[in-house]
Amino acid sequence: MNRPALHVAVAVCVLMAGCSVLGQDHTREERAVSALADARDAVNQTDSYRYEGELRVVATADGRTERINVRMNGTVDAAQRRMHTTAERDGETSEAYLINRTSYRECDRMALWAVEEREADDWSMLPPAARQLSPLESGSLYFNGTETVDGEETRLLVGEPTEAALTQYQERRSRSLFGGPSVDSAEIRVWLDTETDRPRKTQVQFEMSEGGNSATATVTIRFDDYDTDAAVDAPVIPEENQWEGECPS
Repeated sequence: MNRPALHVAVAVCVLMAGCSVLGQDHTREERAVSALADARDAVNQTDSYRYEGELRVVATADGRTERINVRMNGTVDAAQRRMHTTAERDGETSEAYLINRTSYRECDRMALWAVEEREADDWSMLPPAARQLSPLESGSLYFNGTETVDGEETRLLVGEPTEAALTQYQERRSRSLFGGPSVDSAEIRVWLDTETDRPRKTQVQFEMSEGGNSATATVTIRFDDYDTDAAVDAPVIPEENQWEGECPS
């Protein structure tokens, strides 16, 4: 597998929860399970929020090492079922929208937008707050005390998700990764506001490999501005600039 393929696999696995992870024995602390349930309910009752994050990847393939650093920020308008994300890598910026279940993703260095239909039984599971919580529904889960995040007291949950939890919410386009990269270890940390139960911060860390190639990745997301005036306007994209399916290579 060449380096670009490894990079794509890592990015999809981290952000979309689409890889497998080893492990059969699980411990779920009652206090952590209760806090997770409260967080899930709080997110489901939220009309809007903003988020910003960073993806860091160190990938080694064919005897060479390369680093990826992607910064992102976005707005979720759950009341209107809309989401907007901006990502920046190596000085280049791209945008993506989710309007109901239709995604629009700006293709790099092209005047095209990739248009795809997202598969989900419940739209509320598509935005990042819910997607970061969902893999914790099974596997080991621990309550790790309280910490201060951005001046607010939070409860810290630490989880080691199962293969089923990581694959359940995968996107359709990530299915080609199965049978390829495998996750050797994975950990999810979630900091929940002690007053509102909403996520303030999440962090996913994992190591993955295929053959002699390997990668380590960390994605950290901060959430803010819950139920404020955050709103997302639907993009106006000429039909001739729309490309059905993934961006052309």
